[in-house]
Amino acid sequence: MVGYAAGGGADIVARTIAPALQQRTGRIVSVENRPGAGGLTMVESLKNAASDGSIIGMLPSTVMIRRLTSPAAIPIDPMLDLAPLGIIGTFETAFCVSPSIGVRTMAEYVQWAKDGPPERRRFGTAAPETFSQYFAQLLGRQYDIALEPVPFRGTGPLSADLGAGRIPAGCGGLASFVHQHRGARLRILATSGPVRNPVLPDVPTVVELGFPHLQLIDWYAFFSPSTLPSPLVAAWNRQLTVAVERSDVRDQLTQYGVIVGVTKPDECSVRLATDLIRWRSLLDMLGIRVAN
Repeated sequence: MVGYAAGGGADIVARTIAPALQQRTGRIVSVENRPGAGGLTMVESLKNAASDGSIIGMLPSTVMIRRLTSPAAIPIDPMLDLAPLGIIGTFETAFCVSPSIGVRTMAEYVQWAKDGPPERRRFGTAAPETFSQYFAQLLGRQYDIALEPVPFRGTGPLSADLGAGRIPAGCGGLASFVHQHRGARLRILATSGPVRNPVLPDVPTVVELGFPHLQLIDWYAFFSPSTLPSPLVAAWNRQLTVAVERSDVRDQLTQYGVIVGVTKPDECSVRLATDLIRWRSLLDMLGIRVAN
């Protein structure tokens, strides 16, 4: 299961891996999209799924931040209600603009936004109240502009509206925008990484822009219900490792800006706990009160 509509980064990554998993397991592996509530509809379904290993879910780490901002809206604790099967790769968050506004750099975008009406400060986000939204707002704050988030039902619709000029800017996982950037259907102006992504050597990072405190690397991971027996958790991790490390799968994921590397389940838990602490500091910069 994927908690977002078809065509977005999470969906692309899941569909890249699924055929290799099918070959490894000898079982039919299908991808089911369960969009809604910024990925949380799928998370709730996964929490209550059968504990026989037949259903797993792929999540980008960005969705987990809502545990801090809206705990009442999130009926699960990712540290308790889900069992990590392993991180399969990392990625950056990307801030991009529509080619219709005619800017090529963050400095040009900021000037364009400041010189016009408030509508110019709108940006699309496919996952409200996630790091994708907060990254854009934090980036805008560095330039003394208050950017206004507009929710979309997936990065597919967001990319389409950016290409058509219906919204001036957008923010989301890098994998969602790489090919549109190459095709000039949108322009990525900055990423959240510490160094430039190898597939986008023309795109600067927040470190280069002078804001190293905003850098953050996100990740894609597979999870199961917490009730999945440990032998099945270990078995899924083995299958994912072999499938993702296949040269054809690795090459495809790399072309979408994903830095491939499968972890053990316990390493995923440690990374999530560490990121929850990091997210608190970033939310504090925006003055957003977090849950204890």
